[in-house]
Amino acid sequence: MGASMLYQVLEPLPDRRTALRFARHLLARFGAGAPDLPSLAFEDIATREQFHHARRYFTCGAFSCSTRDLQDSRVQELWRTLGRLGLQDRSDGWVETELEPGLGSLWPLPEGVSFQLLRGRRPATFPVRDPDECTETEIDDTVAACGPLSIGIGWLSPLRGLPSATLCGVQLCLNSRWTVQCGEPDPGRHAVYLSIGTRTRDEAAQEWLRATGLRLGKAQSGW
Repeated sequence: MGASMLYQVLEPLPDRRTALRFARHLLARFGAGAPDLPSLAFEDIATREQFHHARRYFTCGAFSCSTRDLQDSRVQELWRTLGRLGLQDRSDGWVETELEPGLGSLWPLPEGVSFQLLRGRRPATFPVRDPDECTETEIDDTVAACGPLSIGIGWLSPLRGLPSATLCGVQLCLNSRWTVQCGEPDPGRHAVYLSIGTRTRDEAAQEWLRATGLRLGKAQSGW
């Protein structure tokens, strides 16, 4: 979403469809005018269950880690295992692979290693294109099919009554949560955030937030 301040709306969200409805409810309640097309992003694959679910729709992914993490003995052992499977590190911490079922046994991955999805076989189900803008129908289809996958959905929109409209809107995290300026997998949990940008004076922002009547979490730096 760009540099912004995010506030989690502390509402029970038992399933992803409920979370999507709630995000749209907030957008309808506080949004001013028509929002931009929603954006969609997939988070890293954090569990074996997520990996096997992803195989229904995606064909390729990549293991990655920092150069520093490559010095860790557990990461080195994983890289040796990948090498024995015929997978090679092409650029100091980046190993691309097809989503073969046997790779699921590698989870949980060592700390510092992530696995991201690259290409899909059914783009109509999970739209991945540049720019990452989707129709609301595509969002519905994605939420219906995502199962345990961690995804982030954002709607940029001015918020009614907030002095600055820059980088405002609603952020939805499915099977994930917002932390340290990014979404991180959190299987089974969903969260919705109000994004209020950084252009509104703190006093005015806090007054606007109090006026919503919502129970909110602490401010988090977002995108």
